[in-house]
Formats: sequence, C-alpha cells, structure tokens
Amino acid sequence: MPSIFITTSSVQSKRWQQAFADAEVYTNPELSQLKLNGDTVVWLLLDGSWQEYLTVATNLGARVVALSLNESADEARRLIALGARGYVHALAAPELLQRVSKAIEYDGLWLGRDLMRQLLVAPTAQTETIDLNKLSARERAVAELVAQGLNNKEVARQLAITERTVKAHLSACFEKLNVRDRMQLAVKIRPLIRAV
Repeated sequence: MPSIFITTSSVQSKRWQQAFADAEVYTNPELSQLKLNGDTVVWLLLDGSWQEYLTVATNLGARVVALSLNESADEARRLIALGARGYVHALAAPELLQRVSKAIEYDGLWLGRDLMRQLLVAPTAQTETIDLNKLSARERAVAELVAQGLNNKEVARQLAITERTVKAHLSACFEKLNVRDRMQLAVKIRPLIRAV
C-alpha cells in the first residue's frame, strides 16, 4: 500500500522514509494535489490544520494514521472517533511504522499496547449494558480474543478457523451488540470478560 505523509509544519522525520522508501512527504499540500483512495495509507501529523486533511482523506476512503507529538488516551479516542485507523508517535522507529502499516493493511486498528491498555481500563461514560448472551459461543470466543488485542490472523489461528470466518463473526458481533468497530467492541466487553 502506498504511504503518504502529510505535515503542516517543519516537523519531519527521516524515519518515515526509512520505513517506506517510496513514501511521499508533503508539507502543507493543496488538497487537490493529493491522490488518495482506499489503497492509500495517509500518515497525518497532528499539527496546524490537520482536521481538514483528515476529513478529506477519510472521505476518499484512505486509511489514516495520526502521528502525534504528545500521545494521550483522550487524543487517541477522539481521533479514532473521527475515522483514523491508527495512532502513533510521529518519531516512532521505522520498524514500528511498518508494523502499524501492516495492521492497517489488514483492516486492523493500531494504538500500541500501552495506549490500548489505558483505553480499555479507563472508565467509560457508557451506561448501556451489553448482553453477551446475544452472541453464539463462537462469536463470543472471537469477541473475547479481539478484546484481548489479538488481530484477525491470531484469532483465526487460536480458534482453528479462517480469517474470513473471523470477519464474519466480528460483523455479527458488531450488529448484535450495536458497536461500530473492534475498538468499541473491546471497550464495551472487556469489563464483562473480567467479571466472568
């Protein structure tokens, strides 16, 4: 997947091109200058007027990874709600950027282990109760493994099913539990799993 880095300031990292030799790096680009589609990963530095770039990129189907200079759980939560598929420090090591890209490529969500823990243990304002009895035994097993942070490939391996079957079970979980993505699923069911 092609990678495009967008920065609205003088902040750039050599690590970006070390991670992706063919990546394009733009500083304050005109929106019409960007060729984005569902196969593009847009790495967006959270500085200046980044919101407009995020909106345009997500509307065109690009997969956006937010590059933060000061990571926080609140900022991550807000960006995921706005459509970002990943959240990582702007000066992350090239190897980490490559892992983020791989997760995004396979329809995953990237927050990093520590940040994921902070989000999952943080109290939520949700008062809605989740009834795990709505799920079949296999759907529940998939949901619990996803809530533990496993990706689709890892879930498939652990349950001895195909990745396609994992996706089907996840879609059923999203619909039955009225959640929009795996992050929201994890946040809502993680406390219930601990209680069992």
